Amino acid sequence: MSSPKLDIFKMLNAIDSKDYDFYDNLTDDERKGFSAYIGLKWGASVSGGDNILQHYYLASMNSYVNVNLFDLNKHHKLQWLLLVASSPNFGVHRHEWIYPKKKPTSKSKNDIKSQLMKIYPSYKEDDIELLASMVTKKDLKKFVKDCGDE
Repeated sequence: MSSPKLDIFKMLNAIDSKDYDFYDNLTDDERKGFSAYIGLKWGASVSGGDNILQHYYLASMNSYVNVNLFDLNKHHKLQWLLLVASSPNFGVHRHEWIYPKKKPTSKSKNDIKSQLMKIYPSYKEDDIELLASMVTKKDLKKFVKDCGDE
């Protein structure tokens, strides 16, 4: 038995046009397929148009929806209202999926940890692990360059 589906493009059009009643008008099967997380990931990115509109969608979705999305997981109607509230109502736009950030490979993570151990020899291994999880290779390279230790 396949899981119920909700047409994501129908949902995005309803977000763009601020259709607050969209969730109420869904069938029971469509409601089972509703996912505010999917709406957030698709809705936060707008292709085309100017940078101001793209920035608005990203910042608005982040501040309205992303903040407490999982705290409201039993309140789908409220999640829907937050998705709709994030739209500026400037017509229908083409949205794209935002891919999750890739985790560094273990080799790259080991390189980062070894560099951090050279920079901070007095830090405990747990502290180095924590720093390595927060710092990218690019950030570390910039830090080393800024310190003049190339």
